[in-house]
Amino acid sequence: MAPDVRIPTTSPGTRRWRRFEVTVPVRVTIDKLRQVSVISSRASQVNAGGFAFFADTDLAIGDEAEIAFTNLFLIVRAVVRNRAGNHHGVKFLATSTEEAEHLGRFQQILSRMGRLDA
Repeated sequence: MAPDVRIPTTSPGTRRWRRFEVTVPVRVTIDKLRQVSVISSRASQVNAGGFAFFADTDLAIGDEAEIAFTNLFLIVRAVVRNRAGNHHGVKFLATSTEEAEHLGRFQQILSRMGRLDA
């Protein structure tokens, strides 16, 4: 299923990256103190730097996660940067060459999406 692309929520120049109002399925895997949690959720407010998602679990700012974009067959790493209740905002990480390549691929996908709604 293709993501549903809508007009960005912010005007150009107010954020580092353009935000897309898309909703895509993700699988969030968190390994805290050898306790692994796998959460199925939906990413929203996606941009080249991160996204928001809902998780009915206790995630703290600074927790790292592996994010699998299930429809895109793509896995990236991220860190929780903000939280409001069960809504979390994550920032993408690239701590290896492979992760940097995956993040670059994701950013190319977003770039193509931006051309579609322009």
